Amino acid sequence: MARFPKDIFTEPDADPDTLANLGPLAGLAGIWKGRMGSDDHPVAEGTETDAYVETYELQPIDPQTNGPQLLYGLRYHVHIVKPGEVETFHDQVGYWLWEPATRTVYQTLAIPRGQVAMASGKARPGARRFTVRAERGSTVNGICSNPFLEHAYRTVEWSVTVTVEGPRTFSYEQETVLRVRGSRKPFRHTDRNTLHRVAPPTPNPTAKPVRRPSRKPAP
Repeated sequence: MARFPKDIFTEPDADPDTLANLGPLAGLAGIWKGRMGSDDHPVAEGTETDAYVETYELQPIDPQTNGPQLLYGLRYHVHIVKPGEVETFHDQVGYWLWEPATRTVYQTLAIPRGQVAMASGKARPGARRFTVRAERGSTVNGICSNPFLEHAYRTVEWSVTVTVEGPRTFSYEQETVLRVRGSRKPFRHTDRNTLHRVAPPTPNPTAKPVRRPSRKPAP
């Protein structure tokens, strides 16, 4: 069981420079493009595989506190289309968070099909590979779906492994375990892609230097 301090109100001093305190998430900051995505998902006939093109933007946010708990993080937006198309294939928003005190990575996500989740995993500050997981029914690393998804495509587990391959490249492998209505066996819905950085991150607001207006000399 996790040990928490008796004082749950006093906030710690935080470094305003989020980019310098992201631990294993440091290699993800920026804007990324990936053109070799592969998605295996369920259809009536069994399994269908689609290629996809992905834009993944991750920007630093100011440090966050819950009393003594301190988190540094990235706000992200994932936008995916099929090659040569403009219609959205997948859209996702959320936060990647790093808690230095417990060496924990969190990912929160929301998708416009009526589903939200939070996953977590342990990692070293300098790790270049880490995994976060969520499971249905957990109160701390959970999955919440709308009634139709619970009925027809129940998500029971979800995980993603991120590998930072260099200063301008990272990849991920994601698995969503589904209970598809009418099927006896669980379906393992997988997504994978390699992304390349196309633009650097924008520093979070409190990390930006404050520009003071110049004073004109008195006449």
